[in-house]
Amino acid sequence: MTENAGVEQRLKTLVAAHLDVDPARLQPETRLGEDLCVDSLAAIELTMVIEDEFDISLPEEDVADVRTYGDVLTLVAARAGNGSN
Repeated sequence: MTENAGVEQRLKTLVAAHLDVDPARLQPETRLGEDLCVDSLAAIELTMVIEDEFDISLPEEDVADVRTYGDVLTLVAARAGNGSN
């Protein structure tokens, strides 16, 4: 398993548990707001949970452009893959 595959599996499990959704619903094209009903407060909470789990920082300007689960995955994989741990 590649590092990104590990990140993807951990992220999917974390997001599914935090949002109380079936992990199968988390596809790259899944829209956070429209498909998963993530509001601004839930997005902030989710960001904090992801930062804690992966020991990374997700700057507000990066998170502001996130619209889909695929965007989240891309952002987290890039941050977690930088060897910041």
